[in-house]
Amino acid sequence: MLKKREVSLWIATVAVLILSYIVFYAIALRPASDVSIHATWASEGNFLNPRTFFKHVAHPLWHGMVAVLLAAGVPLAVSAALVTALLKASEVWLLIRLSAKLLGRGGWLATVCGLIAGLVMAVWVPWVNPTVYLGAGSPNTWHNPTQIIAIVFMLVCVPMTAHCVEVFQRRLPEQGKKANVDGRYALLLSALLLVSLMAKPTFLQAFVPAACLYFLVLWIRKPHNTAFIGRMMLVAAPAVLMMLRQYIFYFCRGTPGQSIMVLQISWDKAAEVGVYTLLTRLFPLFALFACANRDIWRKPLYGLVLLMDVVSILEMLLLGESGARASDGNFGWAMMGSSLMLWAITLPLYLKRVTAWFSRRRAAASGQPYLEDKPRAEAARCIGGGVLLLWHVASGVGYIIYLLTTTATL
Repeated sequence: MLKKREVSLWIATVAVLILSYIVFYAIALRPASDVSIHATWASEGNFLNPRTFFKHVAHPLWHGMVAVLLAAGVPLAVSAALVTALLKASEVWLLIRLSAKLLGRGGWLATVCGLIAGLVMAVWVPWVNPTVYLGAGSPNTWHNPTQIIAIVFMLVCVPMTAHCVEVFQRRLPEQGKKANVDGRYALLLSALLLVSLMAKPTFLQAFVPAACLYFLVLWIRKPHNTAFIGRMMLVAAPAVLMMLRQYIFYFCRGTPGQSIMVLQISWDKAAEVGVYTLLTRLFPLFALFACANRDIWRKPLYGLVLLMDVVSILEMLLLGESGARASDGNFGWAMMGSSLMLWAITLPLYLKRVTAWFSRRRAAASGQPYLEDKPRAEAARCIGGGVLLLWHVASGVGYIIYLLTTTATL
């Protein structure tokens, strides 16, 4: 039986499924859009010859899902829109679940939190990003189906990795040097990391270096964690090998016109990356500085996400492509995905602070003492964050309207 606290979660999930299907179907009907192009590639796949799914890309999971519906007789545009809408609904469902965990309770507040995170775009500044997305990127890339499926795996794998660290840290005082991550859980995480590469490698492109740095610091601080660190390295090893194979496919095949990964650094690019970072993360950065405390910084999930975000920004800043794919901007996908993960952990922080502020105001109105040393600063913090949040949300709504009404390919 459906629990009362889960009603809002499922209503929101169904609503997102319907809205996103409408958006994705409209995009799929445009011949040069990403959804349409990838759907065409999916239609070229043949399950009797699996290599056909790797003709255009080394991450054919979305294409295979669409091909299943095509084999069942579902029209191409409908298949592409339905698969992508189901993935977008799954993304929002996971965001709501993660919000409930971080807030300490489910219900409407977690639902609102997840919905907002699944909707926000870069703040719209007309002379910088006149179409909201172009010129800034976005935590939510509605037009690209492979990024959406990669985000679903990100929202599963990053919290699972943090959970491994949390469980290990709880067991350590009891079991000492014998403490380790559960073997079955480790196998599941390893499998999910591997499959995520079939969705799109851009999530692990940032997460693998970030996780390596995180576990290296953990090992240096506590050398007796060697067994745990070793098992986590084994968890990531299959995915790392597969990712190397994928980047050979994209950059090292030696065919005419093939793209090449290059070191690409300039002051102009640094300025662009700075603008992208600010526009996509304006509210999360505010929430981190205004609402986080020392205990928050010690939590594994926050450490992993912040490192992943920094790594993705550095990759965008330092790396580029030349050749046939020079204009694809593939090293920006990791930066956009990690920005959504940053949204997922900072939005609950802010909403917790806001609900506490309202509770104190209601208590004060009833004659109870106001338990806050700096009430004006708290009010400014909550109101200022609300303005920034509404700016991101309004930009997200505007972008959905743009996608439904434009004839552009994006």
